[in-house]
Amino acid sequence: MQAIPTIHFQGNCDEALSYYCDALGAELLFRFKVSDVVDPQSIKPGTGERIMRAGLRIGGSVFHLADGHGADGPAFQGFSLALVCGDHDQARRLLETLAEGGSIKFPLRATTWVEQYATVVDRFGLHWTIEAGRRLIS
Repeated sequence: MQAIPTIHFQGNCDEALSYYCDALGAELLFRFKVSDVVDPQSIKPGTGERIMRAGLRIGGSVFHLADGHGADGPAFQGFSLALVCGDHDQARRLLETLAEGGSIKFPLRATTWVEQYATVVDRFGLHWTIEAGRRLIS
């Protein structure tokens, strides 16, 4: 079994896909618009270009993304996505990139569990943690 999170956006999933490919070097695995998979007579007006399902690979992890189905915007609460970086420079670059249009919540610094750690909320409201260096606790 494999657990794959699905992140729902509110009509801007396509923008998020492009952003994460550029910002994180993510690989787009697949992308289906509503009009690609739903009978045209069943598509609600204005929703044909929305993303029904897309897949991204970030490093060794896979995520699904989609445009939300409700009237309310996404509420990215109660979770974060962790990026474990190969070195301190990569961690700094990713933090700066994700902070553009977003905000740094906890700047890069040493913690009791890893040499470098930071938290940032990106322009879409997703919460990320960034780690680099030697893990101090296993």
